[in-house]
Amino acid sequence: MWSEQKIQSKKDYFAKQRKEPTGYFTEYVVRTYYSIYEGCSLHKSHSCPAREVSNYKIKDTVYAGFYNNQPDHDYNSVINDCKNHLINMGYIHLEQKDGNEFVFIDKPLDFLVPGEHESYLRRYGILDREFSEFKSRSDIQINPIQNQNELTALLNHMIDPEHHLDPFDGMHISDTDSSKGFSCELCDGHYVIRSGIHGTFFGCSNYPKCKSTKTIEDKTYSWLETHGIHIYEVEQPCWKCGKSIKLRSYFTHIDLISDQPELAKKLDLAIIRLGMIETLDKYLSSKYEEIYMRFSKQFNGEYMANNCPHCRSLQGSTMSLESMYHFLADAVRKQQALTSHISETIAVNETFLSKKEWKDIVTEVLKFQK
Repeated sequence: MWSEQKIQSKKDYFAKQRKEPTGYFTEYVVRTYYSIYEGCSLHKSHSCPAREVSNYKIKDTVYAGFYNNQPDHDYNSVINDCKNHLINMGYIHLEQKDGNEFVFIDKPLDFLVPGEHESYLRRYGILDREFSEFKSRSDIQINPIQNQNELTALLNHMIDPEHHLDPFDGMHISDTDSSKGFSCELCDGHYVIRSGIHGTFFGCSNYPKCKSTKTIEDKTYSWLETHGIHIYEVEQPCWKCGKSIKLRSYFTHIDLISDQPELAKKLDLAIIRLGMIETLDKYLSSKYEEIYMRFSKQFNGEYMANNCPHCRSLQGSTMSLESMYHFLADAVRKQQALTSHISETIAVNETFLSKKEWKDIVTEVLKFQK
């Protein structure tokens, strides 16, 4: 393991890179860590056989979104370097057990932007497997059967799970992390996030007494019609020339966090940003000369993006907008007002965001959360 001075120096560098990235290595290190974390989660443990998280097996995860999703020819040495950093900084260690090599997660990454740990857990489905660095036996909630309706619903689920939901499915999460702003249309309950054989949906908190359901697409679109979509503006340095520039984008997940924080924990819309909603992109491009279509080698295609007015470099979604998103999310968590960062609020209608366009976008987003 490195000296404390060297470890702290590396932490400071990584922390700065999370806020103002100038390259990809820090992201590779983070993805390597969470790839190992995911491997351990499959065993519901803090360790797993090292062969299960070999460089070859995790390379696609580490390089996802970079270089057209194709790991470069030197990926082995890059991922080895990432693992060596994690080992020498005390985040993981290797150990021989019965002739086999195991990798252990020793502690969480402590240089991340607030909220990133939870974001990576969701991205890799680790919370869905009920494995968490911070979970203990005392966190597990037992839900006793309260009445005949719950007993009947549970028996129906045990006999025919494909057509009958588990009445306690996700109750310790969904029913306490409720979106009370989304009132049930049939009773005095409220809609909570549930999962079924056809995917994620809104179900009434009074199930099985009330079986009212709504699709994620329909209910969130109704919410957008009421609240609109904020256009955010944040000043930060260009990753290339270092000069101060203004980045602009919409983030429906920031809107959701601000208005429905508990729901936002279960419904991750963070990927929806500039470049995703065509009608909004065209509007922003017509209003701001720094926003226009650019070709990206990383994505091997064109998309709407912010561009530096000084050096004309592309301010991409993966790094620049990701940094902007976490800056705003951190402000919300600290209960800081975002008013100064909202340049305008767009009314949602068939002109700026049709119901069909929103449905198509959310359908794609939900595919990655299964």
